[in-house]
Amino acid sequence: MLMGWRPARSVLMRAVLPAILIGAESFAAPPFSSHANEPQTDTPTSTAHGFRGAHLNERLDGSETPWLVDYAAHRARIRGILDGLVKGAGVNLVDIFVSIPYTLKEPSRAPDPALPLAAWGNTAYLDRVAAFVDDCAAAGVQVEIDLASNLWMPASIDSAQQIAQSGHWPKPDETPWDEAAHWYRGCIEYVEARAAHPEAIALWCMMGNHALGTAEPRLWDLAPGTPEALATETFVKHVWPVFRAAGKRPKAPPVLLPILSSAPYWTAKTPGERLSAFSNMKRWIVDDLKLAPDYWVMSTYPWCDPAQDDFHYLRRIVEILGSDQAGRILSTDLKGPGHEREWVTSIIAPQGRSGVDALAWQVEQSRAYGFAGWWVWAWQDSGEAAWGMTDKDGTWKHERLRALGIGVRE
Repeated sequence: MLMGWRPARSVLMRAVLPAILIGAESFAAPPFSSHANEPQTDTPTSTAHGFRGAHLNERLDGSETPWLVDYAAHRARIRGILDGLVKGAGVNLVDIFVSIPYTLKEPSRAPDPALPLAAWGNTAYLDRVAAFVDDCAAAGVQVEIDLASNLWMPASIDSAQQIAQSGHWPKPDETPWDEAAHWYRGCIEYVEARAAHPEAIALWCMMGNHALGTAEPRLWDLAPGTPEALATETFVKHVWPVFRAAGKRPKAPPVLLPILSSAPYWTAKTPGERLSAFSNMKRWIVDDLKLAPDYWVMSTYPWCDPAQDDFHYLRRIVEILGSDQAGRILSTDLKGPGHEREWVTSIIAPQGRSGVDALAWQVEQSRAYGFAGWWVWAWQDSGEAAWGMTDKDGTWKHERLRALGIGVRE
């Protein structure tokens, strides 16, 4: 994970993301009204005392294939994991990723906006997503579903870096927002219709990156008038109204990232430029479109309020989004043990504090600011990374759970 990049959900992306950034120059939300500039849905009932969550690893036991692809083979184990998270640790939210290639009959072909989902969608996979939603309901936990489309940039922009070049992701045309909007809406409405308990969906998040696939789009540091900036704003303003109106469950724009890198390019920037993803998204969807989200999802880092530059980043984030929005902010990807190397190339200041201290600090800030809650990266250790709430064998790390203010029966 990075000071400004939420990690992509794959082994390959985890390997390349740090180099990319370094080289780059609570609690319950209040009831929502039905006004045009207000969120469209009611607050999920399970947030009465705040979300307490974890990212549920996309792959198990080092597999290259996400468990949702063959859910029948993994379903009993996933049910056991959900049961343990809820009954053992008191978790009430899990986060998963649903990526566009798996939802398509032909992963390299973008959905045709003129055709219904039945013509282009892999409904067997989407049925598995719906089954997982129902398993969450049975376990008593809600789920944040991050929908990742790579169709953010026209084919002509940054063409060499487009992940579609791999042949495993759909190829964009010059107006990819049309296909993306159709895909987001189709997936949301299909899964909500197929799930017996769609109320278990805490929120849908509009995610994806043209070059990295399962990562956030670049919303920061966009030079006005450049093709990248114009395309990103066009995408958001075209897709967000469709995404927000689809189905009935709460919606969030892409995860927002504070850029806390200490790379020379970023140390020359102002705090406002480091937080430009927040100001850009707020301007586009709230100020211009008058279509506020149900939640703002924010990747969070420890000891950034203040950071080494003496600037209070969390405080400024709340000011940008609006003090009345604090109860809609979901603090995510909480960093703790296993992330220490990242802090060396950042402007946060551990000053002798441990990874466990980092978790406690982030949870306390969520509570102090009155955020909607939090979720931690991740449920289980993965590969070389020892950042989980459990080790690879599923053994709980009690010190970390205590730092999060949750625990298991020992």
